[in-house]
Amino acid sequence: MCACLEHFQKVIGFWALVKANPKYREIILQHLFETHPDVQKLFLKFAGLSKEQLQNNPDLQAHGEIVFCKLTKFVQHQQADKSLVKGLAESHAKQHKIPWSNFQIISEVIVMVAAEKIDGFGTDAQTALKNVPKEC
Repeated sequence: MCACLEHFQKVIGFWALVKANPKYREIILQHLFETHPDVQKLFLKFAGLSKEQLQNNPDLQAHGEIVFCKLTKFVQHQQADKSLVKGLAESHAKQHKIPWSNFQIISEVIVMVAAEKIDGFGTDAQTALKNVPKEC
């Protein structure tokens, strides 16, 4: 089995735990903006908002839900439809001016949050999630 498929299987194995807690969506975006303030500027609705203004922000929560829906679709269908990733990357690049490198950045942030919040999210799962956007 190729490394890409092995990594996807590991990601799918724990994704339900990440998906199960809606609070993670907000936490992940907050961490993304804290650790990569340049990324926050790409989100016009959130550009210039302080950490305090982002906490319990309904717009951030709603956008977190959208991001997670797309990431879940990516995780669940990647093996069957590689065009999904290409389409998502192209639409973000053209419509939202979001470079592909941000997919890697958000996966690293998800790893940080999951490692902190989810028991049993070990190094194999962390490596798999970090590598999926690079390999597949």
